[in-house]
Amino acid sequence: MKRITAFLIGLLTGAVVVGAAGTATYYGYVRPRHLAEVKREAEKDAADRSSLSLRVSDLTKDLQAADKKLPVQPGQTSVNKLSETAEAQLTKKLQAEQFVGTVLLVRNGAIIYHQGIGYADAAKKRLNTVKSIYQIGSTQKSLTAIALAQLIQAGKVHYGDNIHQYYSQIPASHNITIREMLNMRSGLIYTLGAPKTVLTDDQVIQRSLDNLTYDADFHGKQNYQAVNFVLLAGIIEKISGQSYEQYITQHLFQPLQLTNTQAGFAWNFAQQPNRTVSYVAKDGIGTYDKTITENLADMRGELGTGNIYTTPYALYRLERAIIQGKYTSTAAVAELRDTTDGQYGGGVYNFPTYVYSHGVKNYQELVFTMSDDGNTAAILMTNRAYDYNNALPRAKWYYHFAQTAELATEGNKS
Repeated sequence: MKRITAFLIGLLTGAVVVGAAGTATYYGYVRPRHLAEVKREAEKDAADRSSLSLRVSDLTKDLQAADKKLPVQPGQTSVNKLSETAEAQLTKKLQAEQFVGTVLLVRNGAIIYHQGIGYADAAKKRLNTVKSIYQIGSTQKSLTAIALAQLIQAGKVHYGDNIHQYYSQIPASHNITIREMLNMRSGLIYTLGAPKTVLTDDQVIQRSLDNLTYDADFHGKQNYQAVNFVLLAGIIEKISGQSYEQYITQHLFQPLQLTNTQAGFAWNFAQQPNRTVSYVAKDGIGTYDKTITENLADMRGELGTGNIYTTPYALYRLERAIIQGKYTSTAAVAELRDTTDGQYGGGVYNFPTYVYSHGVKNYQELVFTMSDDGNTAAILMTNRAYDYNNALPRAKWYYHFAQTAELATEGNKS
């Protein structure tokens, strides 16, 4: 018994000694080394984070510096290179016309003036800018015309073709040519208003065919009738196998990398951030007192003739691309626009040294002139059409101004 007791006491004593030694070893040797290792790892991690932070900061600075070196894309910012005298002259003219919208003036390929004026949306205090979009109205016919010219250049249709093969139900269709429709000399007349219900392209065309008339006295004489271009849009669809919207988007918008924020069809207009509200301009009504909204049935009814919107600069690029042979050869453009005396031909009015177009839709208006080389232009787009009955004299004034206005010399204007 005594031996057992002595053994147990010895065992316990040994355990205590070993435990004390282990504790002393841990606190005297292991733990300090562990803490030191943890501290070194923490310091290394902090150093790594600091180094990473510096690298991110340096990268951010490099990106910012690179961004500053990138040239600003033309047409995306306001420009005013006019002298103070010229600017005052332009401002006086615009104020006399109660102008609300965006003005783009280009001389020899360089923007000399590009400014938004007034409100895009007065209720929300959102101003017009160079990125504002507007409906281009009848100027769309120039796009329909160049689309058809592409198909003509491809040999799929000809200016001299009569329209009987496409619209045999039209009186005198054997004698009416593609050329006559492009130049508003077909003798076709259409006076029915906009549809009350939303129609497909085929239904729009059929409605036109059901309600147009033919007047032999006007055949061969210029008589502006939008129905000609509705039917030409239908021919584009028949030949290409695409809808008009698909064809214009693929063959005109996409080659210039134009997005819906720059150019598109009216049914997408309201979704764009830079859309403009239309304001009624009449005596006794304040500038922003009365708005007007176009319905979808009206939009769809303007097939090929008035359901596209653009920014002023996007329109400049589209029309310049036409003139400079980006969509067809320049010879094909000359053949399309075969008049030079101010008469209508191929979707625009052709003068000896420039082309002119005018569009009005839903109290939005476009006045457009461009030199025959595509490098000088005056484009005014408004969301409050005011003096649209005098569009041609106005267009000539702004085009002349774009050509001749005094520019600011370096250092005399900020």
